[in-house]
Amino acid sequence: MAWFHQLSAHITALVRGRRQDAELSDEVQHHLDMETEYNVTQGLSPDTARVRAHRAFGKVERYKDDVRDERGATIIRQLHQDVRFGWRSLSRRPAFTALVALTLGLGIGATSALYAVVRTVLLAPLPYRNPEGIAVLWSAWKGFDQTWLSYDEYEAWHSEIKSFADVTIYTDGAVNFTEGDEPERIRSASVQANLFDLLGVRPVLGRGFTGEEDRFHGSPAVILGYNVWQRRFGGDVAILGRAIQIDGQAVPVVGVMPAQFRMPLDFGSGGTTGAYLPLGADAADEGAVPGPAFITGGGNHGFYGIARLSPGATPTSANAELSAYVASLTKHGTYTEGQHFRAFTVSVEDQVTGGVRTAVLVVFGAVGVLLLIACANVAGLLLVRGDRRRRELAVRIALGAEPGRLTRFLLAESALLALLGGGLGVVVAWVGLRVVRLSAPPTLPRIAELHVEPVVLLFTLAVASLAALLFGTLPALQGRRVAPADDLKEGTRGASEAGARLRWRQALVTAEVALAVVLAVGAGLMVRSVANLFAISPGFDPQGVLTMHLSTPASNYGDSLSVVSFWDRLQQRVSQTPGVRSTGAVRLLPLAEEMGDWGLRVEGYTPPPNQGTPADWQVVTPGYFETMGLRRVEGRFLDTRDGLSAPLAMVINRHLKREYFADRPALGSRIWIGGGPDSLAYTVVGIVDDVRHNGLTREVKAQFYATLAQFAVAPGRVRRSMSLVVRTTGNPRLLIAPVRAVIRELDPRLPVSEIRTMDDVLGGSIAAQRFAMQLLAAFGALALLMSAIGVYGVVSQVVAARHQEFGIRAALGASPGQLVALGLRAGLRQTVLGLALGVGAALGATHLMQRLLVGVTPTDPVTFGFVLVMTGGVAILASAWPVRRAAKASPGAILRADA
Repeated sequence: MAWFHQLSAHITALVRGRRQDAELSDEVQHHLDMETEYNVTQGLSPDTARVRAHRAFGKVERYKDDVRDERGATIIRQLHQDVRFGWRSLSRRPAFTALVALTLGLGIGATSALYAVVRTVLLAPLPYRNPEGIAVLWSAWKGFDQTWLSYDEYEAWHSEIKSFADVTIYTDGAVNFTEGDEPERIRSASVQANLFDLLGVRPVLGRGFTGEEDRFHGSPAVILGYNVWQRRFGGDVAILGRAIQIDGQAVPVVGVMPAQFRMPLDFGSGGTTGAYLPLGADAADEGAVPGPAFITGGGNHGFYGIARLSPGATPTSANAELSAYVASLTKHGTYTEGQHFRAFTVSVEDQVTGGVRTAVLVVFGAVGVLLLIACANVAGLLLVRGDRRRRELAVRIALGAEPGRLTRFLLAESALLALLGGGLGVVVAWVGLRVVRLSAPPTLPRIAELHVEPVVLLFTLAVASLAALLFGTLPALQGRRVAPADDLKEGTRGASEAGARLRWRQALVTAEVALAVVLAVGAGLMVRSVANLFAISPGFDPQGVLTMHLSTPASNYGDSLSVVSFWDRLQQRVSQTPGVRSTGAVRLLPLAEEMGDWGLRVEGYTPPPNQGTPADWQVVTPGYFETMGLRRVEGRFLDTRDGLSAPLAMVINRHLKREYFADRPALGSRIWIGGGPDSLAYTVVGIVDDVRHNGLTREVKAQFYATLAQFAVAPGRVRRSMSLVVRTTGNPRLLIAPVRAVIRELDPRLPVSEIRTMDDVLGGSIAAQRFAMQLLAAFGALALLMSAIGVYGVVSQVVAARHQEFGIRAALGASPGQLVALGLRAGLRQTVLGLALGVGAALGATHLMQRLLVGVTPTDPVTFGFVLVMTGGVAILASAWPVRRAAKASPGAILRADA
């Protein structure tokens, strides 16, 4: 191998240098002894004699340094000549150099861009002290794979689970900042005082919460997020102690969090928390924090939990301990057998990156395959160029060039090409990162932090160096095998190409085709998965619907009557806006937020032993069903008849009807929310089709709808945060300004947030699959293009080598079709072998994509069949062009050219 020979040359030079150094040392010692003896015989003292001897030694040392300098200068001069000659050689063929640099630039740039994504998303340290010792706590039961904790569970896990050194809980939400002229809705978290200490994070300004603040009805206080502090308050350090208006109340600022701090759930699409408030809840008043009630044991589930693991503990050991403890609680009746309740932990790293890790790694692996294809393509181009310049290399050897020097010259050319490709790769990486930031799913953690940083540039340099080694080794080895006596003859016109060199080129093309098949299969599977997702009906019509979030604080809207009145006036005014077809409001937008459930009591239905009657709950205003395009199955929608003083009316979905009514009629039946003895009964007035609220592929559960006005009556909850939905006949984004103007006229203190269309919401729910599909499709297309170029090159080389044979066959009566078939065999042979190898590799690689696939298996025969036909077709087209051109040439012209 070239690198081995080059290394051997360097070792030989080093040994020779050391031998010369040893010889010089012996010469110096001999000279020193001779001078000393001579000086003594001349009557000098031994000390004086030794001094004069050392003067002679100095002369020899200077001579030794001169020899070393000359040797080093020779090596540098040779390297400089190699680089200069290599650049001169490449500059004489600008088209070839540009093609190679572009091919490498695409491969290196794409690889560097995806490395930046992997480094930022998966490898960057989390903003906590010892994040490996932090775990996120979850509960799960029938119908809920991952949901909140109750306060009772928090206390139990904190005191009984020895794997936890400390546990904390918090809730998330949003608050209105009305400080200044422009109100703003800010994401908030209500946290216990020990949360920041548990995460190992201190405020960058001020302090954390005290025990006096973190208690029920404690002293008000707020800690600002860094971005909010900078954006709304200009980074003013005098903000500490100042009271700001939050939801209409004056709350003093006691601290500011660091710029990089995020809560464990802030890395997703929900955004960054901008305001931290004391939780102030205890076991006696856990109901003060809103959350859906479901199970009779464990209490109301509405808290997120975080634990600091004890020394030596792991999430696995904590889960084993939790499982055993929950089993004992179930045995004693705290949880029922039918609920299948369990508690578990997830490491904070898995919590942050688990949802996107597979997609990112699959795409990064795909771009690595693309880089290999690029290197194989460049190596093939260099082999073809090497075949054409063998006469030049033979002349160099005949004139005295050593094989090692020739190898360095060829490697210098490869290094220059890699340098050009790496420079172009930096530009491609910069552009690629901008594309990724625009197209990446909102669930991709820290996507805003993506940029080309020094580490990425170093990675680009490393990849370029590796690429130079990969594609430069084979041509350099071929260059060492040049024989002047043979190749000067072989360079004459009409000589056939050497079979060994052609086989290397064919092997590279086979590898290109195989790798292209792997990428194309991955892209095909993702395309089918995304198509299957879009084929799933979400249960509503997202086209032409604009949404925005509003909250009516208790300080300005003290009772349910004022809240309902505001929404009535808002919908009436918005409906009068030109272009608006209908309008409504809802508690939680489908596919945008996770929905919990509520325990019901259904007339005529008795649940199985140890099981409840849960159902997801929605609060809506009249007009919501029509605006969202829900399909009515039976009965009617909720409308203006279902006000505060009207009989309680409820709409249910098909799943609830099927689950709790079976063959009994549901219309006119009564349902109690909560099922308590003092609860009021709702009458079912309509049934609508199922809506896939928690995900297109998630299980559809029982669901009921009640109006905002009547939900305030039973169970007696005033919903202050709602999402306005507006349907239009045109572009919904054109309604943003006029709808915001209406809101400002009604109440300028209300901030508007989360402005988006339902198409955006639907697209965001499948963002990870679509992101992977888009990149894999792009990489697959590039891979097919590069493999087509490779096939074209091989067939062109074969045709050029056999052009005399083609002329003889044509002169003897062979038809153009027969000549085309003869020429196609070379390209088809490599294509068929590459397809076979690619299918085998794809069968093993696509199983890594299992978590991303929807409605299709990793070994889907339709996808594999389509890729084989498509890749084979591309190869045939790439083979047919040079063969067809050669077959049409005049036999006489070919034979005269070789005469």
